[in-house]
Amino acid sequence: MDFTKAEFEGGGPAAAQCAACNQVLVEQYFTAGPLTVCGRCAEQLRAGPPAGGGVVRTFKAVLFGCGAGLVGATGYGLIIHYAKVELALVTILIGWMVGRSVRAGSEGRGGRWYQLLGAVLTYGWCMMAYVPDVVEALTNAKEAVPLVAAVVMAPFIALIVPFSGEMGVLGTLILAFGVWRGWAEPAKVEIPIEGPFALAPEAAEVTVPAQ
Repeated sequence: MDFTKAEFEGGGPAAAQCAACNQVLVEQYFTAGPLTVCGRCAEQLRAGPPAGGGVVRTFKAVLFGCGAGLVGATGYGLIIHYAKVELALVTILIGWMVGRSVRAGSEGRGGRWYQLLGAVLTYGWCMMAYVPDVVEALTNAKEAVPLVAAVVMAPFIALIVPFSGEMGVLGTLILAFGVWRGWAEPAKVEIPIEGPFALAPEAAEVTVPAQ
């Protein structure tokens, strides 16, 4: 039973079976959000997922988040460089993509560390979309910078684009909302556990199929 990836939908006390382990409910039940669970599963949910494996989950969260960010930044960069339009709304999509990917990498656990990671990766990858334009500006400047040096410098310069006024007030606000999406998506989901409750007699009647 993997509670870190559980998605709770439907259920109720009349089910006469635990929604997590399918064990027949006897005399009492607990609720986990909208679902009905047995005492053993309720205790496991209250205890939370097993400890350990944080380094692996962090690595996966970074890897998944960077993968989503790279895809988003590539698309956004093409729009900026070739269409010459700073469609800042794309940053919200990037934030959602990165945040969801970080959450997936955390194996559904989420939490403050993963939220911070989602926000930082969202901002960083949104800014990487400006790298082609920064490289072009550096190499075409009056005192042109060599291409190799421009490529090395561009990511660092791109990170300060919002502070240069390049995006405008509205664009910066939209970017901030995109970063917030990257923060919000990996938030830890708290499942309220309540009970025990007495099981209705009619709900405890379970027909066992003949072998």
